[in-house]
Amino acid sequence: MAKRVKLADIAREAGVSVTAASFYINGKAEQYKLSKATCERLEAAVRKYDFVPNLFARAMQQNRTFLVGLLVRDRINSSFWSDIVAGIEDGLSASGCHLVLASTHTDPEQELEALRQMRAKGVDGYVISPVLRGDGGVPNLEYLRNLNRNRPVVGLNLNLDGIPSVYNDDAVGGTLAAGFLWENGHRRVALLGNPFGFGQPRFRAFEAFYRERGFVPLHFSGPGEALAAVGSFTAVFCLHDLLATALCSNATAAGLRIPETFSVIGYDGLEWLKLLNPAPSTIFQHKYELGSAVATQLLRAFETGACESVRFKPLLVPGGTVGVAATS
Repeated sequence: MAKRVKLADIAREAGVSVTAASFYINGKAEQYKLSKATCERLEAAVRKYDFVPNLFARAMQQNRTFLVGLLVRDRINSSFWSDIVAGIEDGLSASGCHLVLASTHTDPEQELEALRQMRAKGVDGYVISPVLRGDGGVPNLEYLRNLNRNRPVVGLNLNLDGIPSVYNDDAVGGTLAAGFLWENGHRRVALLGNPFGFGQPRFRAFEAFYRERGFVPLHFSGPGEALAAVGSFTAVFCLHDLLATALCSNATAAGLRIPETFSVIGYDGLEWLKLLNPAPSTIFQHKYELGSAVATQLLRAFETGACESVRFKPLLVPGGTVGVAATS
């Protein structure tokens, strides 16, 4: 069996001290002002021997694993989450940190188990899009607060009480959607979502907007349920873009024209919406930028022991699926 290459071997090959080699391997060459020539020799040595640092030894020496736990509450196979994950990964890459990813499938117990597993792995910090109750509450909020006392926890796309969070202001997004439909004459409106979605700030803000004006939105839990009630509303605000496109597709298959029969607005502003004709109306959430901001706050917490919340404002993107209401 070939002898394992050690840091001392890399230092000897490059003609530098083990300390200088350690600075380079740990991404601190600029901080400790290693010359360009020194870095080039070290890089050549690393490539020559295909050197991989011993992460266990480094973790013991620095009391860090360079792992970050990332939990999302629902499916991760959509461009919404993938764009955020890309932003986090790119933001952390220079620091040598890596993500441990888990999806909790809107199950509070599964969320707790995932957090326990990440604790067992010794992650340096947590990024979490927490499971929500139907009323919008966070079942495991107290657990997260306790966790935050020992390791940094950053709320992902939800403003968590008592925990630094990087988020799109969901209530602003819901109000933008409501105002857009209202300006187009829509008074009989509906919400299309799922049990936990009706408790999200976007829907609560939308509903509050209409209730303040004397109108109560209908609730539907699927495109089929909404289509069975055509005529009772003139516009539908969907929890996310996937639901909005499903509703439009099912309506077209049933011989209904959008927005002539009823208007539809989605949420998220996914990139592939631009490929559709007409392009759906939606509320754009910052995604890659949000992920980058999460990484920045985590690295700040690792360096200083504290980080802060960062708020993004969603944007209205008008499209071809919202028209003027035929009746009020």
